[in-house]
Amino acid sequence: MIGAVLLFLAGLSATFGVASFWTERAILDQDTWVATSKAIVNNPAVQQDVASALATQIVDFAGVDNLVSSVLPGPLGGISGTVTDKVTELVALATVQVVKTDAFISVWESAVRATHDEFVHAVDGNDRFVSIDSQGLSLDLGTSLAEIRRQLDSNGIHVLDKANFQGLSLQLPLIDAPGLERLQTWVHALRVGAIVFPAFAVIAAIAGLLLARRRVFAVIAGAIGALLGAGIVVLLASSGRDQAIDYITGGVLGVASATVIVDQVLSGLDEALLLTSALAVVVLVVGLVAAILTSRDTNANRADVASPSA
Repeated sequence: MIGAVLLFLAGLSATFGVASFWTERAILDQDTWVATSKAIVNNPAVQQDVASALATQIVDFAGVDNLVSSVLPGPLGGISGTVTDKVTELVALATVQVVKTDAFISVWESAVRATHDEFVHAVDGNDRFVSIDSQGLSLDLGTSLAEIRRQLDSNGIHVLDKANFQGLSLQLPLIDAPGLERLQTWVHALRVGAIVFPAFAVIAAIAGLLLARRRVFAVIAGAIGALLGAGIVVLLASSGRDQAIDYITGGVLGVASATVIVDQVLSGLDEALLLTSALAVVVLVVGLVAAILTSRDTNANRADVASPSA
């Protein structure tokens, strides 16, 4: 009985360990991070967020609000904000066309790779927000400015033709400082889990096999524990999805990008859990078959013993 309980706990702990390790790698691995970020920028809602954020920086840098206020006489200067909003909308319409292009995706990927090490350092706590600004982690998308201006010209938007953009560096906050701090806490917890859970699983499995009177049933208990662990992780991930989105929302990208990040990580976690569950099912089936065969052999031996000799 004790052996079966230990194997059950070992299976449970092993699944938790897999989930912890995979999630930590998904957050810190550069290729996974780049793939996630590309999924972000390919999302239509995020494309609009990005375009609006870049358009706002361009219009602010050009000083459109001050320009309109100086041109409009007296009381009419009060509507400069409305005019600026309209200009921003026009610039955003042109910018979103740029954001959808493969060239911008390439700029985005390069920016993500360039900031990845800083992201890891910030999350690990080795260097607090050493990157582009002290408010969090930003992407440098300045190389897309020329294409945005070309798109404005092709759409007949000439309001910014005379603006001097020398010195403008388009910075897009990807994750704000509070979001980085939350990610730091999560990564530390996952890192501990990725060590503690597998270690406990190995110790419990060895002890369980040594103590189990019927090892076949102990192995079956281990497989059941792994399957139950997968179910618990799925339940926790599902129930915590919205909370995770709220926690990392705060950069200019907003809720749309946070949703893509969380869903991307969870989709990969689902794959890891499916693989773990498939392995557990195989062990469970083999264990059940072995238990049935063992039971048959035991019953046959008892029958032979009980039958009178000729």
